[in-house]
Amino acid sequence: MTKQYLPPLSEITEPDNPDHGIQLIARINDVLNYPNRSYSFYKQGNFLSIVYHWIITPKNKASYLATEQFDAPLEILPWFINKLEFFRKPSKENGLPANKIATDKEKVNGEYIILGRAMDAGNARREGGYILDNLDRKDHHKISTNPQDITFSDSFLFEGGLMDLWKDLTEKYQKGTL
Repeated sequence: MTKQYLPPLSEITEPDNPDHGIQLIARINDVLNYPNRSYSFYKQGNFLSIVYHWIITPKNKASYLATEQFDAPLEILPWFINKLEFFRKPSKENGLPANKIATDKEKVNGEYIILGRAMDAGNARREGGYILDNLDRKDHHKISTNPQDITFSDSFLFEGGLMDLWKDLTEKYQKGTL
């Protein structure tokens, strides 16, 4: 049986020149791990798109832009903050139950989202981090049949400014000024 995904949002393949109606709301570089790689946050109507992008320069070939995109309802902004607090709280304090590495899937404005612990968040130090999965949206890569996901290392999230940015976007979302 083939998974039925929601219709895709517009794919953002040129982060500095998104399609009409797509608003860049923030950009941050992971200066602790990959200073030349950016995460750009866009508003597409009632949805958030996060595009992770960088230039690849193969030996003896032309450089090109690589992108990966994660889409979810804007409600994921406060949801992520709340779930991350739940995730990091000990189970005896009503946090994530012992022996679990992911939240149960939850509907966030009609889309199933999971927050999980990443044992290897993809940086050179192979440190842990967190992974967001949207089970209702297919990865934008043409040959993929996987749901969309995005991973953040602990250092980027807590020391590199991503958590502060996420909290700022959440506050703006909740005030209606995003």
